[in-house]
Amino acid sequence: MSWLTPLGFLGLLGLVALIILYIIKPNYQTKIISSTFIWKLSLKYRKKKIPISMLRNILLFICQVMIITAISFLLAQPFLRTEKQPEGTEKIVIIDASASMIAASNGTTRFERAVGEVRTLCDELWEQEGRISIILAGERAQFLVREADVASADQIDAALAALLEKRAGEGGCAYTKPDLAGAMKLAEQITAVKPDVELLLYTDTTYLDSGKVTVKNMAAKGEWNAAILDVRAINVENYYRFEVDIACYGGVDKDIKVYFDVYGVNGENNEYEDDICLEADARCMGNRTVTLCFAKQDPDNPDDSITEPVQVRSFTYVGVRIEEQDSLGEDNNFYLYGGTKQPLRVQYYSALPNNFFGTTMLILRDSFSDRWDVEYKEIKNDQTPESSGFDVYIFEHVVPDTLPEDGVIILVDPSSVPSYLGLTLGNMATGGKAALSPGADATGHPIMKGLTPEDIIVTQFTPVANHDGYSSLMELDGVPVVLARNEPDSKVVVMTFSLNYSNMAILLDFPLFIRNIFEYYAPSTITEYVLEAGSSITMGSRSETLTVMGPGTDVSITEFPGTLHLSSPGVYAVSQTPISGKEVTEYFYVRMPAAESNIACTEDVLENPYFVVKDELQDKNLFVYFALAMVALLFAEWWLQSRNQY
Repeated sequence: MSWLTPLGFLGLLGLVALIILYIIKPNYQTKIISSTFIWKLSLKYRKKKIPISMLRNILLFICQVMIITAISFLLAQPFLRTEKQPEGTEKIVIIDASASMIAASNGTTRFERAVGEVRTLCDELWEQEGRISIILAGERAQFLVREADVASADQIDAALAALLEKRAGEGGCAYTKPDLAGAMKLAEQITAVKPDVELLLYTDTTYLDSGKVTVKNMAAKGEWNAAILDVRAINVENYYRFEVDIACYGGVDKDIKVYFDVYGVNGENNEYEDDICLEADARCMGNRTVTLCFAKQDPDNPDDSITEPVQVRSFTYVGVRIEEQDSLGEDNNFYLYGGTKQPLRVQYYSALPNNFFGTTMLILRDSFSDRWDVEYKEIKNDQTPESSGFDVYIFEHVVPDTLPEDGVIILVDPSSVPSYLGLTLGNMATGGKAALSPGADATGHPIMKGLTPEDIIVTQFTPVANHDGYSSLMELDGVPVVLARNEPDSKVVVMTFSLNYSNMAILLDFPLFIRNIFEYYAPSTITEYVLEAGSSITMGSRSETLTVMGPGTDVSITEFPGTLHLSSPGVYAVSQTPISGKEVTEYFYVRMPAAESNIACTEDVLENPYFVVKDELQDKNLFVYFALAMVALLFAEWWLQSRNQY
């Protein structure tokens, strides 16, 4: 027994007061009176009652002592700490739904085994009238059911059965890493408030320290996996060096035969009669990664690490495969794109040619080498410019009667413009040196990114009287001198001044200006050609719509830059129809995360959720019992007092 307010025992001082009262209580005294006959009779009667009277007085004293004691106990607020009875069985289950759980043996995947064990666990809990919460740790952790009991048995069984019916990457097991951190946070919503909860994790990872979590490993004996972890193309002195990472997991040391194929080698200048098809052996031991190298061998400095000397300047794609009957086949193939850059053809035509544009194109050719193959063609002033087949047309000082319709048009100091462009030029304006200022539409415009118009000086320009439908990017005394229009069938940039009457060509702003035009009107569609499942890709477009097709994906994107989430590994095709009218298709490959290929992974520590401290005891309030005892004693004391009168 314990006490909330031990100071209440000061009430026991009332016992001292009670004793003092009994001490000072007056006793019977001997008195001499005239007649004692009646008193003698009374004394004779009283002597017969003395034994009963003394017993009653003793009981009365005891009752009073116990009443004071009971009041003191009530003031001290007594309680009794007893063992707490469990309220029932409750479990939280986390199912690892990552790519490695697709590994199979005897026709059953680890994920299927995990779901089967959870269904058996549910049946056991229903017999114990328990509760269960199931969390699926796939690409993003989520509750499958939460704090359900036997009343939800049918729904839970149906939900678990549905997991097995769904294809990987489409709601069941994912092709990504498991969101265990998110799963633990969801579990913490329950473990932080309920002490009698057991947390179980069904996974294929071994943890040296799992904390308070019970780990159920779904790996089966004999499972192993040979995997292509990565393929890289590194440009070295205009030749590609290919590196292939291979590994074997599951305690198996094995010679893995790797098939390496390169398609579309060196484009039209292919000195190979056919595509390159090679074979190489990789000795995989101890779960270590082995790197095979396919590259152009330098005869003066032979590299022993090169598996096969190949001379590849460009390629359509590379396919790497291994033909092994392992437990996880999703990482036995790998595709690499991006070896042939999309051409960006530029035509320059000027009545008074200069070197400014040619030099800028050389700079941009290096700058865009990872995205575009820039082809620059300069038309002499005694030749006729071509009106089709280019992505960008630059006309300086002169404008053809009919402008091309299949590319971006840049007009520099135009003498006139066709009426269908919607521009009206005024008379040539001359004057002293004047610095440009940002136009009315310059703020936030991509073409103006990084430019400082205040540093550009113009001494002669042609004012524009009408420019409806154009964005004013740079102005001189409030008059637009650089305008741009971006419509599906009309992409035009107009500079109403000559570079010969400006310092712009000798500033860094000029190549940056041309670069911004290219990136605005002809943005790169794809900048990454290998991505992981579970990631996202951001794409630009030279048309109004991008069509993306891949495993479980068939979407159209109309807002750019567009973002697409990638859930499944495989090859994706991105198609568009730019202003030229010729459809362009590019490809990229989504791989399974390399870490998921390790189907025998061991980690040091498993992150645990917060568990509320389990209190094995509970406090039982005894106030009512002492109050009842006090009332009973008060009644007994009253009854004894009443008997004194008889």
